[in-house]
Amino acid sequence: MAQWAWIFDPHSDGEIISKELQEQTRRKILTHAVNVCPTKASSIHVRFQGAFCYINVQEPGNERTMPLCRLRYKGLRGWSVAFYTYSDEAYAPCLFPSGKMMGTPEEGLEVGVVSLG
Repeated sequence: MAQWAWIFDPHSDGEIISKELQEQTRRKILTHAVNVCPTKASSIHVRFQGAFCYINVQEPGNERTMPLCRLRYKGLRGWSVAFYTYSDEAYAPCLFPSGKMMGTPEEGLEVGVVSLG
């Protein structure tokens, strides 16, 4: 007889991000960006939709805003991250720099800035 087991998937579902958490998260990401990519980005854009936090960047001398990564809010478990792949023009689930599936918004930004020159 087959047995069923629940498996945690950090890249599905998620919880809607409250306005208060949106502001806290935006502040954390922008503060961390000053240390992580001070010369690689002229501006960092953070926007929210449902359970997602999208981090985009504008490089110096470029008017176009480019996607870096997408964070998915999983409530008390934290955030999962997906790296934007330009070859597929899609978000690909990945691990945080720590090697873990769940992390912080600041760590998510670190995943994204890997693609900056």
